[in-house]
Amino acid sequence: MTFTSIALICQADEFFDIRNPSILLLVGFLILISAIFIVSYQAHNLKRLKYTTGLQAQIIKQQSQNAKGIITADERERQRIAGDLHDGVGQLLSATRMNLDTLFERLKLTDPENSELADKAMAMVDESCREVRTIAHQMMPDVLLKAGLAFALRDFVNKISSDRLKVSLEVSGLENRLQNNVELVLYRVIQETVNNVLKHANASSLDIQLMRDEGEVSITIEDNGRGFSTAEKEQFEGIGLKNIVTRVTYLKGTVDISSSPGKGTLVAILIPIL
Repeated sequence: MTFTSIALICQADEFFDIRNPSILLLVGFLILISAIFIVSYQAHNLKRLKYTTGLQAQIIKQQSQNAKGIITADERERQRIAGDLHDGVGQLLSATRMNLDTLFERLKLTDPENSELADKAMAMVDESCREVRTIAHQMMPDVLLKAGLAFALRDFVNKISSDRLKVSLEVSGLENRLQNNVELVLYRVIQETVNNVLKHANASSLDIQLMRDEGEVSITIEDNGRGFSTAEKEQFEGIGLKNIVTRVTYLKGTVDISSSPGKGTLVAILIPIL
């Protein structure tokens, strides 16, 4: 080994000696760069997290506003239709009945067949009047506003229960009334779910449970009807379940729908309340 080589090795050893100021400066510089990189990376992640969180909050707020708008528009339309039925169609039917009654009295029907036909016509008008009142009542149930959710549900169940469909209702924890908008949404959710059963399920049994516990309201609606495949989105939306989800979302609740062909349907709803 030459003297020059030995000298270079010694210089290298001196350079890499941790006591060498150059080494200390280089290490300090690398640590500083690493720290700056780590802080910048964390700041970037925090900024991105805040942006994502804010965006999600905006989306949730927008969804809530959209749901509120849909529900408000739907209730206004229901009120309008209920008013038209009561003030328009209802009054026309009442006037028709009065005119028919007067006409039949003037004709003095003596033929049994004509008399029977007149009685049937009057009965059909009376039935139409009752149907209009029932529809108007369902569109805007005054009993809900006056007597509360529990009473309104019992009234609703009494009207739909029949020999073909046995309906049971269990309500607990509603000794004190909920807020009006909450009661209205819950009534509509149950009403629309039950109407789906009446229209599509071909069920013979329907069980409704509504329970208020500390901080939440739970609803279960179960039938023994034909059921459907929840995987088929078109069928899911086609039977009105989308409207139910929209109403529940408005109250920041959750909906769980379990069903399969031939095995009935179970709708479980959970609503947080103050």
